[in-house]
Parts: sequence; C-alpha cells; structure tokens
Amino acid sequence: MPESILAESQSYELQTPAYNCTLDTILGFLLPFFLAAAGGNDHSAKVAIKQLIDSYNPTTAQELDLAGRIIGFSIAALDNLRLSMTDGLSDSKVLRYRANAATLSRASNQALKLLESVQARQMPTAPIPRPSIAAASPPSAVKAAPPAAPAIPNLTANPAPGFPDIETMKREARIMMMAFSKAGVSADSAVVAAVLSRTQAGLPMPGLPIPSLPTLGGG
Repeated sequence: MPESILAESQSYELQTPAYNCTLDTILGFLLPFFLAAAGGNDHSAKVAIKQLIDSYNPTTAQELDLAGRIIGFSIAALDNLRLSMTDGLSDSKVLRYRANAATLSRASNQALKLLESVQARQMPTAPIPRPSIAAASPPSAVKAAPPAAPAIPNLTANPAPGFPDIETMKREARIMMMAFSKAGVSADSAVVAAVLSRTQAGLPMPGLPIPSLPTLGGG
C-alpha cells in the first residue's frame, strides 16, 4: 500500500467513533493512576497517558485496546508493589500484593506480544530481492573420444624404395655366418659385430671384408 493511502487510512481510522470511544474509555480508567503525579491536573495526566499510547502506534480500535491493556496492567502492577510496602501489613497481604504485581506484569507482556502479532499481519510485506544465478549446464552423457595415436609405419611389410628388406638382410647374414662355420674359418670379431649390429638395426650393410674361404680338396 502506498504511503499516502496508508496515511489517509490511519487518519480516517483515528477519526472514527469506535476509535475515539475506545480512547476515551482507556483515558478514564488510567487517569486515577496519573493524577497524583500530575498534581490533580486532568489535562497533564491525559497528555501523559496519550503519549504512552502513541508510543505503540495503534491505528485501529483493536490495537488501541491492546495498547491500553499494556499500559493499564503495567501501571496496576506498580501500584500493587506500592501497596505491598504499606506499614503494618501482615506477611500474607504483602505476598498477595506482590503476587498480584507479578501476574499483572505477565498480562502486560502477553498483551504486548499480541499487539506486535496484530501489527505484523497488517504491515505490507515487500518481496525480498534475490540475485539471479544461472543454472549450471548438466554434464554431457557422451564422453569425447580420446585422440587417436599416430600410426607407426610398418617398415618390414612395406620397405622404402632402395632400402633392403630387413628379413632378407638377416637371412643373408645367417647364410654368411654358416659358411664361415662350415669352412672352419674364424671370422674377424670386429666384422661379425658390425654385421650383427647393422642387421639388428635394419641398416644396409656396406661392403665388408669377407675372408677368403679355402678350396675344398686341398688346392
């Protein structure tokens, strides 16, 4: 509700007969408790009571009644405490006055809570601003395929042009070593090592010095 309309409704409620009648009744009940301190001046006592009522901001006859109960019970509790200190009272009367004061204080607190509840229901509630947060996208169900490993060329199956076949090289090396063994010739260790290393590495063999084989039959 806009403030201008709320102010107009409050001023109209304050001028209604129900509100004014309730206010006059509360002032009449509470006036005797304030006359002594006001020196018997009705106007000063009513001004003090009205200021106490206005401190609770009543805007309806119901709220005004609750505010009057809060003030009335509280003042009556203080008056019972005053009576309990009168000289010559028996112990039972003193305890009775102080028990009455405690009961009236609780009644005043209950009326205050009720008034706060009534006023809270009538107050317009504004929506609480909340920051807009974008929702996180759900994780993808399909996982990305890992990158394919680079293909390793098969040199044995498809030898490069001009490059001798590895298997052929190994086979020729075995034939040469068998020839040395059958002829009873001890090959040079350096030559044999070179042939084996280049054969295992798949490298072409240069012209290696091959020892001459003796002629069979003793020539």
